[in-house]
Amino acid sequence: MTENDGTPRVVPSTIDYEHAYSSGMPFEGVTMDRLPWEIDRPQPLLVEFEQAGRITGDVLDIGCGRGDTSVYLAGLGYRVTGLDFAPTAIEAARARAAENGVAASFAVADATVLAGYDNRFDTVVSSALAHCLDAEQRKPYVAALHRVLRPGGRLIQFCFCEAEYSDSYAPFAIGEDELRTAFRAPDWQLTEFRRGKLTAIKPTPTLQEVFERDGVQLEYDEDGSMLLPIWVVEAERV
Repeated sequence: MTENDGTPRVVPSTIDYEHAYSSGMPFEGVTMDRLPWEIDRPQPLLVEFEQAGRITGDVLDIGCGRGDTSVYLAGLGYRVTGLDFAPTAIEAARARAAENGVAASFAVADATVLAGYDNRFDTVVSSALAHCLDAEQRKPYVAALHRVLRPGGRLIQFCFCEAEYSDSYAPFAIGEDELRTAFRAPDWQLTEFRRGKLTAIKPTPTLQEVFERDGVQLEYDEDGSMLLPIWVVEAERV
């Protein structure tokens, strides 16, 4: 196939998230019933963290989308606040929480600012958000996370790492050196840092065609869902 054969071009760094949520079109010419990160359940890695007792107290789900994580944690009894930049996502998260009979608070917010939430949370969960911010945006984002956590609070973050083919699915893949620098003393204590896999949906035929055209070779689970390489970061606010 060629670039002129009608197959859409996928440029992750150009995603307009409000448009993606409202239209179901994350990339030009690619329409989806669910966006790639909407697996309708919490990330398996997050479940592992929760079962290990590493989520406590008041929880912020930053970049909550339609509420996969928020609804799961609220259902377990955590006091959850879900924030996202996209109003359509927030409205969907509120509706989903109501449908599931769980209590969670949702609001539109900029992850690089988080005004009005200083010292509010014991745990921040950031799943598939950091790699949506460019290098300059990530600096105030880390500062905002530090500000909204209480002393001793914990950040759990999953973000795309630089890997073969990451340009095809990661808006801004993040390098190891940047993360180690961002979450170091005196502001943070890095308690876990390793590679892992983020579960994404089974690609639509159109998206699969795009990947095949570009020679992208990804890993899939037994259900055909994509498994994408990420950094697993756990850090405590000092």
